[in-house]
This record gives sequence, structure tokens and C-alpha cells, in this order.
Amino acid sequence: MNKIFFIGCVAVIASLWACQTEKKCKYKPSAIFEKNLPHIVQYNYEVQGSQSLESMLLDTGVLLEIGQEVCDVTKQEYRFTVKGDFAQFPDSLWLREATRQLVFLSSFSEKQAALKSWADIIEMRRADMKLGEDREVQPGVYVRVDKVLSPEQSTLLVVFSQQ
Repeated sequence: MNKIFFIGCVAVIASLWACQTEKKCKYKPSAIFEKNLPHIVQYNYEVQGSQSLESMLLDTGVLLEIGQEVCDVTKQEYRFTVKGDFAQFPDSLWLREATRQLVFLSSFSEKQAALKSWADIIEMRRADMKLGEDREVQPGVYVRVDKVLSPEQSTLLVVFSQQ
């Protein structure tokens, strides 16, 4: 009898512990774009808990992937990937391209219009920004622009986070 009681107690404690370690997030990510917008050739959106991945091929040949996290830290990471090696371009070009891409995305529909404000912030702070470094643009709000290069493709990263 004690053995059954002990096993039952262990099971209850284990289930309570599992419930406490399972992270409950106040918000869930939502799609920023949708497949029927102008310039989107292919579109996919997946959500898993507090994270999402939105992928789209644009008519400009750019593959755009947007990863979101909306639990303890709110973060959006835009990855613009194009074929080709762009290693020879200076850092200033990557910062300017971040602005250009966000302005382009803001023109898709009213829902994306806010991306123009982010483009304006990057443009305004561009002289003070360095690739790969978080730049605080408002208290607790950061922007980072970076690049990932290979001989086959180049990726522009633009990360917005709130901590």
C-alpha cells in the first residue's frame, strides 16, 4: 500500500513540476504579410508556441524570412537572401539596403505601412550604427543590421527587439 501511495505522490509532484516549467506566454505571434499581397510569389507561415516563421519569395528574387519570438523578449528578425556574393560591398551599403527593403515592404498594404517608420529610424541613425551591433533607438527597443555572406548567396539581417 505504501508503495502505491509513494508512486502516486511522485506522479502528482512530477506533473505539477512539469506544469510549472511549461512556459506560458501572454501573446502569440501573428503573420505580418499574407500570400495575396503584391510582389509575393510564394508564401508560407508557421507558428509553434511563441515563435513563428514567415517565408516568402518576392518578385524581385529576394527570399524573405521573418522569425518572431513574443514571450519574454519580443523579437522580429528579417532575413533578406539573394543569390550572389556581395562581400565586396561596404557596410554603409548594407545599412542603406536595410532602409530600402523596409520601405519596399511597407508599400505592400496598409498593414505593413509601419515598416516605413522602422526604415526612417534606421536611416536617421545610420551614421551611428555598425553592422552586427544592437542600437537602442528608444528605451528598451533595439535595432541591429548585419550580413551573412557566402560565395553562393548573401543575406541582409534586420532585427528589431524589445527587452
